[in-house]
Amino acid sequence: MTPPATSPPAGDLRPGAMEARFLAVVSHELRTPLTTIASFTESMAADEDMAPAERSLALSAVRRNTDRMLTLVEDLMLLSRLQTGDLELTLTPVDPAGIVRAAADALAKHEPHTAATLDLPAGPPVRGDAALLHLLAYAMVGTVAAGAADRSATVHAEAGGAGWTVTVSAVQAEQLTDELLMAGTLALPEPPHRRRSTALWMLLATAIATRHGGQVDLTYDPAVGAGAVAFLPYTPVPD
Repeated sequence: MTPPATSPPAGDLRPGAMEARFLAVVSHELRTPLTTIASFTESMAADEDMAPAERSLALSAVRRNTDRMLTLVEDLMLLSRLQTGDLELTLTPVDPAGIVRAAADALAKHEPHTAATLDLPAGPPVRGDAALLHLLAYAMVGTVAAGAADRSATVHAEAGGAGWTVTVSAVQAEQLTDELLMAGTLALPEPPHRRRSTALWMLLATAIATRHGGQVDLTYDPAVGAGAVAFLPYTPVPD
């Protein structure tokens, strides 16, 4: 696979780059719930005569943001296990075209204002973890489409001699910088349909591809728009 033009820093997969992106995303993700929890607990502590209705709202906000932090910890644990190789893959023959199609269907269901046009020819399967590859495809298609002015993306998949290349592009899209990725969100394709930042989605996509011996790169060309390219080999490289 010829590496596409990447958009630093979000598409940078050099040693140390993933760790820097991980720390930046974690800091951003934790800031909002921690700030909210601190604000409401300080209010309750300072106002002993707070009205019951106000106290109930404050406690509800604390619980909601505590749950958000707990689910974020679960996401970060998954990401860490993917990066360290501690997560054992359930390898089966997987049709990449079918995985992308299912991800686009899930995206249309849970992000109704986002659409994808698919060009998915038949080809040999890859050996991979179907559930994780579904998340990878959902992350790529959803992130690129969500960043476009018309919230639509085009997906092209191609089977080559060493594996599959999946290209997601959007003409009306800005360069997918870390700043934009951290501002966007996508719903999870399975219950509970909570939202995850597109920055975290793309970190997971990158870790999943890497765990399968492949890679994900973000691309940008002013004449073409923004996009993402994933390469998945037919057989993962052994740990």
